[in-house]
Amino acid sequence: MGKDPNELASYVRPLWEQFSALAQARGIPILLVDTGRTPSEQEVKLEQGVSWTQHSRHLPQPPELLSEAFDVVPKAYLAVKGWSPGGDLWSELGEIGEGLGLEWGGRFPGRARDPGHFQWKRV
Repeated sequence: MGKDPNELASYVRPLWEQFSALAQARGIPILLVDTGRTPSEQEVKLEQGVSWTQHSRHLPQPPELLSEAFDVVPKAYLAVKGWSPGGDLWSELGEIGEGLGLEWGGRFPGRARDPGHFQWKRV
């Protein structure tokens, strides 16, 4: 499991950079906690119950075979159990991501809701 922006597809990496800068400008220091995954790392995420799909966008995606997704956490939530899934900072980050045209995991339905997840929006 990577935490390296270089694991992001070339069309996602600039969005990550903008996202990070906008979060910082709003006074929300964030930590990049996940970018690319191997299939075996995805299996572990499924077993841990922190991913709900075999088709994660963290897996290598064509055409570049790099990740189309990244996960973040506000540094203020690092010491909070479960990273405060209902905390106010998540909606602010969701607003930033959606403003950049990313899909926000905070809008995923039901159990799949994942406020720290952002991915390339396929059209």
